[in-house]
Amino acid sequence: MITEPLTSPDHVEIRDIVRDFVDKNFTSERVRAAAASADGYGEATWKLMADLGWTAFGFDEAAGGLGLGAPVQCLVHRELGARLAPSPYLASVAFAGTALSLLADRDAGLPILTTIGDGTTQAALVLGHGRGWPGAGRSSVTARQEDGCWVLDGGADLVLDAARADLLLVVAPLDASSWGLFRLGTDAPGVIRRPVPTVDGTRSFGAVRLESAQAVALHAEPLSTERVGHLVDRMAVYLAAEMTGAAVSCMRQTLDYLRTRQQFGRPIGSFQALKHRCADLAVSLTIVQELLFAAAGMIEAGHTGALRVEAPLLLAQAGEVFKRTTEEAIQLHGGVGFTDELDIGLYYKRALVDNELLAAPADAYARLDAMRERSGATGKQRDATRERLGA
Repeated sequence: MITEPLTSPDHVEIRDIVRDFVDKNFTSERVRAAAASADGYGEATWKLMADLGWTAFGFDEAAGGLGLGAPVQCLVHRELGARLAPSPYLASVAFAGTALSLLADRDAGLPILTTIGDGTTQAALVLGHGRGWPGAGRSSVTARQEDGCWVLDGGADLVLDAARADLLLVVAPLDASSWGLFRLGTDAPGVIRRPVPTVDGTRSFGAVRLESAQAVALHAEPLSTERVGHLVDRMAVYLAAEMTGAAVSCMRQTLDYLRTRQQFGRPIGSFQALKHRCADLAVSLTIVQELLFAAAGMIEAGHTGALRVEAPLLLAQAGEVFKRTTEEAIQLHGGVGFTDELDIGLYYKRALVDNELLAAPADAYARLDAMRERSGATGKQRDATRERLGA
């Protein structure tokens, strides 16, 4: 039994409303059709989501948002992930919208945030330091001032929704210790985009190359590495919410199959060995859901210090559990688990891509260790934590 960590009646009601909408509008047939379409998502469904206010759930009221906070936004991500919904929600609302909320000067960022919130603008976020947290490697995008203008050079090879977005937001280093947030038009001189196909057809990716591209700075003062790191923490939570929803859904579909598939005159779900495998997955999924809503609560309470540890832990655990759940689901479905007719394979492909979208579990654990060291934890304490988590 996979337990539900929600306790607030308001959150349960919102979950039920969102789940009902997602189940009706993101059926297997519609998901496959949208993924195969020219734009890669269902435009009519996206407009309906925006009209219902989903795109502004977590934004401040000043940006036309509802100010419902991170827990509600995680609910939406979890239910969208459960159906593998092809949607700009993660890239535009969670990634780009969060970057504007956290890093942009209010006067410069608010107009863009408002148009993202009403669904008229789709944005993609380029992390100039590469995937993961800043400081882990050499930056792939550089920013410099030339004749009073900001100019960006470099690029990124795997940016969510970059090929179809209306505008690009770029986080780029100004020097060794400070950063900036910039806006780029997708048709501006020096901006080159191309689609990047992956095994997961339900997500859209693009490669971005910048060749002396003039950009508009959205930051008032140079941004610290800590602020950029907090942005990635928030992104990790929202991505983990989608992975968690997808993993739980995959598990439930597998349980339904085990209840109906007959062998030796009885359902195969009655076999003890299969029960043990499913119980192990259920425990792991329950833990990840608890971690997810604990992290959402930290965002809501403004506990950025605790989130530095919780976010990489959550991302690593969600990625590992999602991938393991889909692998087990394929095996537990037997031979039909490898066929294209079943959705189980789609979940496996989503797991492969999601584990590389922001940071692989190994990189997230490295970030976790670094943050614990920064907090003064001893090596013995870190080893005990990793052992307790089965890492």
